[in-house]
Amino acid sequence: MKLPQEDVVLFYKLYHSLLIYFNQKKNILKGLNEPADIKKFPLQEIYKIRDQLYDEPEFIEIFVSENPMNFSPDELNIIKSWRHFIKGQFYIFRHLKNYSIFLYTAENTRAYGVCALTSSFEDTVGSYVPILVETVLLPFKDKIIYDSLFQRYSISFGRSIRSSMNDWYQQAKAKYGIITSLPFDSDKIESSDAEQLKFYLKSQRNRLVLKTPGLPF
Repeated sequence: MKLPQEDVVLFYKLYHSLLIYFNQKKNILKGLNEPADIKKFPLQEIYKIRDQLYDEPEFIEIFVSENPMNFSPDELNIIKSWRHFIKGQFYIFRHLKNYSIFLYTAENTRAYGVCALTSSFEDTVGSYVPILVETVLLPFKDKIIYDSLFQRYSISFGRSIRSSMNDWYQQAKAKYGIITSLPFDSDKIESSDAEQLKFYLKSQRNRLVLKTPGLPF
């Protein structure tokens, strides 16, 4: 459920360097000049830099082009891949052995398998799911991670909503599978009509999902 420690160290090295670079270009926070300075600022201040960066993602490409930290080609490729970020609200729906399931319902519902960083999501948010969070998903090598920052919403979900989420998850899994790398190309990954039909015929409840209006598919 977590990245190996050496990959966690690499992620923070690259990500904090990108934030520092963007901050210097935009003059958002004074006194934030190197990655070690990040710990001196409240998280809400770091959120300002991070959110503005994702509003101007072209700076990811500019950073890679300028390479101010003299990163290696492999390191630059990791940073360049972050232009495929997904920012929004997600339901942390289930903890599995290799990742936690993040349901994204802003468009057609998709299920992302996301790896944690220093602590597992189960340790961070608890085993009682689903919960609603706002964060950014990033590709990292052949996995999906989050950008180390997320906001948790104190919302509890009743049995009916949890049941509906399970329907969303099952249908997303039947249609796209669990997505474990970015970018995601639905044209290449979307399952066949036969596989989706198998899902709907599996049980009476799945057949009802097909007929229920208003589900986010």
